[in-house]
Amino acid sequence: MIVMLLDRRTKTQYHQQSQQPVSALKAPLRISYSPSTAMRYYRLWIYTCNAVLLVSVVGFSIMATKILVLDPKRALIPGLSLSQPSFIYAYLALITQSGVLQFIGCLGARRLNEKLLNIYWLLILLLLIGDGILGIFWVYRFDKISEELRPVLKQRLLLEYGFDEEFTGLWDSIQKGYKCCGVDGTQDFQHNVTTNLGVIVS
Repeated sequence: MIVMLLDRRTKTQYHQQSQQPVSALKAPLRISYSPSTAMRYYRLWIYTCNAVLLVSVVGFSIMATKILVLDPKRALIPGLSLSQPSFIYAYLALITQSGVLQFIGCLGARRLNEKLLNIYWLLILLLLIGDGILGIFWVYRFDKISEELRPVLKQRLLLEYGFDEEFTGLWDSIQKGYKCCGVDGTQDFQHNVTTNLGVIVS
C-alpha cells in the first residue's frame, strides 16, 4: 500500500514538472555590443601604422630640412628652388602626414566611424599616388640636373668667382672641405680674370 502511494506521488510530481512552460526554463539572451576581437586588432593596427608613419615623417622632415634648407651648397644646384611645385606638394604631403592623417585614422578607429575611415583610406591612396608621381618626376629631373650641373658650375666659376662674395666663399669652402680645385681641376681657372691677377689663393 505504501509503495503504491509513493509511486502515485512520484508520477504526480513528474506530471507537474512536464506541464511547466518551456519559456521559463530558458535563460534570457544577452546581447553584447562590445567590438569583436577582429575590430580590436584592426584598431591596434591603425594606431601602430599611424605611430610608425608619424615617426618616419618627422625623421624625414628633419633630414630634408638639414639637406635642402640649411645646407648652403644647395645654391650651386641649377634650377633648384624651394618654391617650385614639386616642393610645394611635398610640404602639403608632409603636413598632412604629420598629424592630420593620424588624427582622422585614430578618431575613425576609436569611434568605428565608417565615413572617417573611408576618408582616411582615401587620403592614404591619394598620397601614395602623389608620391609615386613625384618620385617618377624626380628620377628624370635628377638626371637632367646631373647633366647640367658640371657645365653650369664651370660657367659660374668663370663669371662669378672673385666677383660674387657669396659664391666665392661657398666655392672656397667646398674646395677646402673636399680638397679639390675647380670642377674638373685647376684648368677651370685658366680663363678667370681674378686668377690671372693673382687674387685667388688656391
